[in-house]
Amino acid sequence: MKRRSVLAAIFSCSVIFCSIVFCSITALAQGGYYAVTNNDPPSVANSASIFQVQNQALKLIENLPTGGNGGGGGYFALTRVVVAESNGQKCLFVGDAGTSDVAAFALPSLTKAGNYTDPQGNSNAFFASLGLAARGNLLFAAYGVSINVGVFQISTGCKLTLLGTYDSAEAVAGMKVTPDGKTLVLGYGDSVDTYSISSQGVLKENGPYPGINAPSGVDITSDSKYAVFGDATGGTTQIEIYPINGDGTLGTETNFGGDGSLGQGQDSSFVYLSPNQKFLYVSNNLSKQITSLGFSESPLKLSYVGISTLNGALNLISIGGLVTAVPSGDGAGLYVAEFSGSQGLVGLLKINANGTTTEAPGSPFTNGVSSSLLSVAAYPQRSF
Repeated sequence: MKRRSVLAAIFSCSVIFCSIVFCSITALAQGGYYAVTNNDPPSVANSASIFQVQNQALKLIENLPTGGNGGGGGYFALTRVVVAESNGQKCLFVGDAGTSDVAAFALPSLTKAGNYTDPQGNSNAFFASLGLAARGNLLFAAYGVSINVGVFQISTGCKLTLLGTYDSAEAVAGMKVTPDGKTLVLGYGDSVDTYSISSQGVLKENGPYPGINAPSGVDITSDSKYAVFGDATGGTTQIEIYPINGDGTLGTETNFGGDGSLGQGQDSSFVYLSPNQKFLYVSNNLSKQITSLGFSESPLKLSYVGISTLNGALNLISIGGLVTAVPSGDGAGLYVAEFSGSQGLVGLLKINANGTTTEAPGSPFTNGVSSSLLSVAAYPQRSF
């Protein structure tokens, strides 16, 4: 591995879990909360596992075949499964790295729209990745072998049409689109980059820009003004924050941590802001821990809140991405993708009032299939 690398309510305002009715395996129940993973096994049939929150636990609803093959791993911080909203419809997109395609499904019905490819896009190599990001009517796919990014238009029924393909400076380690839809932000593991997005989905590169210490995964503030990168340091938690200018270029970086001041969690390549932006949650990929940080945009500041070691950490190879379970407040809980090498595991953590986290009884929860699980999405998703 190259290291530079869904429900009635889950918690009531991060206080208690509530129970809900079991949903059909052919559709997602209205009003529920779900976790969706990309299982990404190497060179064999891929699937997306769908878990529903029930009684302080994740209940496996379905292992949904994608119709393509997985890739077996890759960058910890690259998002391989996304839930997107386009023109009033909700869609699920899953990257099939082994067959270099994107599987598309309509939500909540789970009706499959198809598998879509970019003739110039190749991610078919062991531990190569196919990363995804979406905003509005556009889906972006980053291919780890051909080192490029395909731009797809999302149309009715969650079908995809390829608009164009663009070279990237390096293999993409993290990727997200600004909430205003104007800028695609990339982390390469040693540098960062942005592409301005035209109204027709045409990309114009603005960088790349040098990073401080292996910037990889990225999240973006709701006002589209700051890109927050997690660093794949191999050492203690380190975060780089860049202002995003109106033209999509990046301003001067501010660096936090790397000296133990943000906790002792090892490697910090995946980051995720709480919906209210009071907290930044960090996936410590190597020490299998979750660090909570206090976040302020004005003045720009990070502060250490706490750290949790995941249950069964010694039996994990690594952990990957995380997302908040509820799209409001502090997020109420976290879903955490856990790479065990033998089965797909998803951790479920409660977010306490002070931003610290407590793992749910019985967590992590297995999908029962062999997996290289590094990515998880929430349904319904956060708005930005």
